Amino acid sequence: MQRTRHAAADRDRLRNRASRTLGVIDIGSNTARFVVFEVAAETVRAIYETKDLPRLGLAPGSDGRLNEEAMARGVTTVRRFARINRALGISKTLAVATSAVRDAPNGPDFVREVERASGVLLRVLSGAEEARYGYLGAAGAWELENDIVLDLGGGSLQLAEVHSGALRNSVSLPLGALRLSQRYFEHDPPKRREWDDLRTHVRTTLASVLEAFGGGPYRLVGIGGTVRSLARASVALREYPLRRVHGYALTDHDVEALSELLGEMPAAKRRAVPGIGGDRADIVLAGIVVLEELVRAVKVDRILVSGTGIREGIAFEAIGAKLPAPADVLAERSAAAAAQSFAFRLDHGREVAATCQALFDVLAPRFEGGPKEARALRVAAWMHDAGTAIDLWNHAHHSAYLIQNYPIWGLDQREVLLASMATYLHEGDLPPSEWKKGFLPIIGPPDLAMASRLGAILEVAELLSPARPRFGLAAGGRALALSFSAPADTTLPPRWVEKARKPMEREFGLEVRPRDA
Repeated sequence: MQRTRHAAADRDRLRNRASRTLGVIDIGSNTARFVVFEVAAETVRAIYETKDLPRLGLAPGSDGRLNEEAMARGVTTVRRFARINRALGISKTLAVATSAVRDAPNGPDFVREVERASGVLLRVLSGAEEARYGYLGAAGAWELENDIVLDLGGGSLQLAEVHSGALRNSVSLPLGALRLSQRYFEHDPPKRREWDDLRTHVRTTLASVLEAFGGGPYRLVGIGGTVRSLARASVALREYPLRRVHGYALTDHDVEALSELLGEMPAAKRRAVPGIGGDRADIVLAGIVVLEELVRAVKVDRILVSGTGIREGIAFEAIGAKLPAPADVLAERSAAAAAQSFAFRLDHGREVAATCQALFDVLAPRFEGGPKEARALRVAAWMHDAGTAIDLWNHAHHSAYLIQNYPIWGLDQREVLLASMATYLHEGDLPPSEWKKGFLPIIGPPDLAMASRLGAILEVAELLSPARPRFGLAAGGRALALSFSAPADTTLPPRWVEKARKPMEREFGLEVRPRDA
């Protein structure tokens, strides 16, 4: 009964947002998903998701045809998604199908049956289109430079080669986890011979493709359910401080450890491993082999896990988002979207951010502040009042929570934590003792000191921004000189000099010297 009430509340909430939402149905070889995105400020955020496991690619005929049972499961799934879509009142929904339908001789029959039964018109993506949408999904969340975006699905592996942020080459390979599991693994768990045969096949297939891509070095950006599933397992087994896998660095050692742990288990036991579950328990081992060989072939030691992918890529294209984009632009779009969701004043945040940047530029040489720290500070400034949507009197702590949990695209996990901590501290609070161990290994003691300094800058910037301050160093670098360009009657809080002096003295050892007020 409680779950029903929650579902009804979700439907009511989504109906109110229907004018600024977009639905995407994605029918893959293993999993099918329906996602509703909230659209704002040239970015998107998932606010509803449901999935099924029709496994269209399971047990195809000798000629690659979809079997009747799989097609029936797929049609039932899309009919359910269509009912939910109507109930939520989503005005625009895009539906796509990928490898299993694309490769099957009777794929067009499935598309026609789906339309007849549900009214949903499936667009069958080519391999190049699927790779491009994966690229767009990653580009909407990360500043891409020289990267390979990998999308490991049930039926295929898409690789998108990125140079200077732009998509240069893409390829779709028949290396999906479900497809390979059916072809190479006859036993559960697989025999050593089966592992070796699969590894040889994957290694040979990847070698020719990566030679055609040209030289690196590359960063590997991973999207898709298999990558995220392995990241969730690694996060759970390592007791990692953040539950979200977006931005997690899935290392070669993580993949090797999971291979050893899961490879000795039958699928029934793999289902109980946190992050794996029943969706992928019987196909995850083949996915691990693909990732191991890809990491080896690209000569990297980690995969940057992205929480965004093909569905976000479809949504970004639909709203006309300008991609690729610098990390600062992606972050500001996210902050603007958050301002719409939580009704805080972004114009005030931008004013404070400008003052933060001016003060940061003066002080950065004293504490090795660089572009990443400056970006974290700007996010903290943009969103320092976001928590007022929850509680005015304790808003700094709530703002910090929102920064950690709202998708701020463009930031890595360390930057997110720096922004969150700076926001928490900008009211003059002391860092909680649990931070020292609680956020390892993402941050260490030097980052705690950095967060305290960023929090002090934000504290002073919020205090002084109405007067449009100018900053400089005086007395041989021992004092922070202040002057103001706002009208003389601009009101500053009582005892503002003392309030500015305390954080500057505490964090930077600086005396505060106003030149005029």
